[in-house]
Amino acid sequence: MLEAGGQPNSRCFNILLHACVEACQYDRAFRLFKSWKERGSEQTTSDDNLNSSDDSLAVHHTRVTSRPYSHLTMGVPFRPTTSTYNILMKACGADYYRAKALMDEMKTLGLSPNQISWSILIDVCGGSGNVAGAIQILRSLHETGIQPDVVAYTTAIKICVKHKKPKLAFMLFAEMKKYQIKPNLVTYKTILTARSRYGSLQEVQQSLAVYQQMRKAGYKPNDYYLKQLIEEWCEGVLQNEHQNEGQFSSRITDFGPQSMLLEKVAEHLQDSNAESLSIDLQGLTKVEARIIVLAVLRKIKEKYIAGNSMEDDVSIILGLQELGSDVIKGESDGVKEAVIRLLEHDLGLQVFAAGSRSGRGKGSRMYSSSIGETIERSESKQASESPTRRPMVLQRLKVTRESLHHWLQKKMESSPSSITTTTTTQ
Repeated sequence: MLEAGGQPNSRCFNILLHACVEACQYDRAFRLFKSWKERGSEQTTSDDNLNSSDDSLAVHHTRVTSRPYSHLTMGVPFRPTTSTYNILMKACGADYYRAKALMDEMKTLGLSPNQISWSILIDVCGGSGNVAGAIQILRSLHETGIQPDVVAYTTAIKICVKHKKPKLAFMLFAEMKKYQIKPNLVTYKTILTARSRYGSLQEVQQSLAVYQQMRKAGYKPNDYYLKQLIEEWCEGVLQNEHQNEGQFSSRITDFGPQSMLLEKVAEHLQDSNAESLSIDLQGLTKVEARIIVLAVLRKIKEKYIAGNSMEDDVSIILGLQELGSDVIKGESDGVKEAVIRLLEHDLGLQVFAAGSRSGRGKGSRMYSSSIGETIERSESKQASESPTRRPMVLQRLKVTRESLHHWLQKKMESSPSSITTTTTTQ
């Protein structure tokens, strides 16, 4: 370009600096910058000059091997721009004070740091381990009248997640909504990995709310990680129930790619459903049904610990069944047996079967300790009243309030520590 008589502009210089930074040749980037800035106009810069030792410019311990590059002759003054300083700030790694000095130098030249500049400074500060300092930089933007963008907030959230401060990460995420800053895909993926395990119902509800927001925004989440955490949290109900802790570790692989498990869990754990003790398992697999039931039981347990007593039985909907048929519509193979085993064998709860005539009110119900038999009896005349369409019965399981109360009391008496929520990470 120079030999052809071309005049390099600031963009050309920035591209060269950016190439050095991308290649991790941080020393070379700073030497180029210093050389251009000091000598300005007509000059000749050789590769030997660029590799000369300059301890004050060292950012990392990176050493660049000398190569026989041709001489670079510049015939125009070097005018750094805001982008120039942004590139150099990226080369500072975790050296916050050096990055801050570059920003101050930028201001002395009459250049204004942009949102990218501040995001880089936040990242550098957080990279040095100063999480509070990074958040303070974000706060200072509002004080100076600069509106932080999604990149600045996402950078700050990443720092909180990296240093295991999920509460602070979720606080910043909520702050984005306050200032009407729309999260992007990176923001959502980052915040959903803020916790490595769930302790309380509120933490689960919080993550599920973010997950639902992500889907409504049109992003397709990779929900495998979140499903693992939800399953682990739900399986916590089985603590001290004399179960083998390792037997549930492989269950997560049973979830299909089209699984609606998280949506179902979110639906059943919503605060608006606090008074509803009905669990709909229609269309779910055995594994999904197990997780939903455990999620509701864990919710009941935490509400009970908080002082909310049981006011009603728990109803578990399996699906519709024609009278005289053994097939329950909407129920996957083995869901009923799997749920009964979970409730009776694993948790020691009393379960009863119930059926109600669809479209004819509740009908007469009969309860039996033998789950396998059909509970609601109907007269043969009623069953044959329509030769083309048989009456439908809504098949359900019932867990009585008394049984749940006894189970909760037993868990509190046997191991109070197991039902307290885990300490929330600050």
